[in-house]
Amino acid sequence: MTDWTATRAEGDKILAAFTPQMGRRYANGRNTDHGSGAHKAVSVLSPYIRRRLVLESDAVAAAIAAHGLEDAEKFVQEVIWRGYFKGWLERRPQVWDSYRTGLNADLADLDRDRRLRRDVDRAMNGQTGLDCFDAWAAELVDTGYLHNHARMWFASIWIFTL
Repeated sequence: MTDWTATRAEGDKILAAFTPQMGRRYANGRNTDHGSGAHKAVSVLSPYIRRRLVLESDAVAAAIAAHGLEDAEKFVQEVIWRGYFKGWLERRPQVWDSYRTGLNADLADLDRDRRLRRDVDRAMNGQTGLDCFDAWAAELVDTGYLHNHARMWFASIWIFTL
């Protein structure tokens, strides 16, 4: 996995570098996955915001200052949705508890079922034979990051196909 520098200074540097793209360029390009290392229309600020090294309010303020509210609207909406769902989950600890229970049951199934374990290992190692899935698996291992839409497609294929 690619190392990322977990500091406020590095988060601020990434925020400043992405600020010029927080307007219409973000709104128009955010849903396109250009592949590993080519994520130019998305901020890649998630690990910094998640760990409070960059505050949501700072990201929103930078977007509005650079582009005005109208042009920065999509970026601002995404930051606000992120905070909303974080709060939604915090108010519903049973969702996390249910996830943990399900995860423990799934891990027990992996211990018992050799075929399932083999299939999961192939998926995790990018050896499914599905080019897009295997490329995303490699990108996730190599960089620790997947574009938002790639994450959704990856999860859908994992759940419904594999």
